[in-house]
Amino acid sequence: MSSDKVFDVIIVGGGPAGCATALALHRLGENVSFILIDDADSAVFKIGESLPPEAKRLLQYLSSKLPARLEQDTSNGIHTNIVGNASAWESADVHETFAIMNPFGAGWHLDRASFDETLRETVRGLCLDRCGPSGQGPPIKVEKARFLGIEKDPRSWIVSTEEQGTNEKRQYRSKWIVDATGRKASVAHKLGAKTIKKDALLAFYAVFKSPAGDWDHRTLIEATETGWWYTSQLANHTRIVVYHTDDTDPSSKHARKREGFLNLLYTDTTHISKTIEDNDYQILADSNYPRCTAACSSYLEPMTNEVECWTAVGDAAMAFDPLSSQGMITALRSGCLVGEILCQKLDGVKREEAATQNERSSIEEIFLPILSDYEKKKQLFYGLARFDGEFWMRRR
Repeated sequence: MSSDKVFDVIIVGGGPAGCATALALHRLGENVSFILIDDADSAVFKIGESLPPEAKRLLQYLSSKLPARLEQDTSNGIHTNIVGNASAWESADVHETFAIMNPFGAGWHLDRASFDETLRETVRGLCLDRCGPSGQGPPIKVEKARFLGIEKDPRSWIVSTEEQGTNEKRQYRSKWIVDATGRKASVAHKLGAKTIKKDALLAFYAVFKSPAGDWDHRTLIEATETGWWYTSQLANHTRIVVYHTDDTDPSSKHARKREGFLNLLYTDTTHISKTIEDNDYQILADSNYPRCTAACSSYLEPMTNEVECWTAVGDAAMAFDPLSSQGMITALRSGCLVGEILCQKLDGVKREEAATQNERSSIEEIFLPILSDYEKKKQLFYGLARFDGEFWMRRR
């Protein structure tokens, strides 16, 4: 087993939260070394495609290259812009908001796997930027490997990995550990933390394809008696359709199979099913759709332990109901803030040097206000829905 390269920070997970943490460490911590460990497959479709326009500022802060790359990929048809939101929520009629009224402009419907890979590519580029041909400067590394385990000795944390391709076992040491593994919180759970689930929401989703696509680039949301649906147009004449309900609702059993999913879509929705029918969308051939994933509100207890020098970030720390459309931007923002605080602890970075003007000196002070604000807004939005069934009453 190759072993014991030492870093200031080990980040496990290379999604938006993990990459944002890495990029913030690089931006502010001239003397901070880190390794990003990730085993994501960029060829696998990933749900969670909505990126609000406010994210432009965060991406610019993390790397000046990211906004231009996002625009370029959108022009090349990898991502699509969101022209607005339409919802049949408080009534059966559709109510619209338009991106042209947003001071930040239009957001994106992303090819999420491609976007995450762009973030990882940006982190990989830091290795050349900082170390250069001479190899000078604190080491930065991106390792494509599977996380195996974690332990601690009197000197440091020790993380064990298995490299993809070679299956070589390796160990790395660090002062700090950042868990950016998403809802599974793989690192934190091994350290004894528990994920507290606030509800039992599931998301059943399928990708549809049309011969010619359509011109509707809104996010369309529709409430039904047993849950809620949304659809977004993606690139290459495809469209994602997602149904959210609780795992205890009888409809969740039907939604797991293609026939049941389609029956619920055409029986329970009006506007989304019309979009699918009018444009001849069909579920992608030779696919295993519909698929199911957790979509509940949850948080880690504890989210961080600054005495033991570990923290979670992004969905590993707190995961949001997709209705908020805030999961990805919160992951980016919390990664920025955690990176700044780690730089303060490791490299003595002063607060006034941090672009986000972070006034908090502890990681816990970052998370708790975000979680509190989210819970208030979630209750408000669910309270506006026109239905009063069990699904809706559990959220009021």
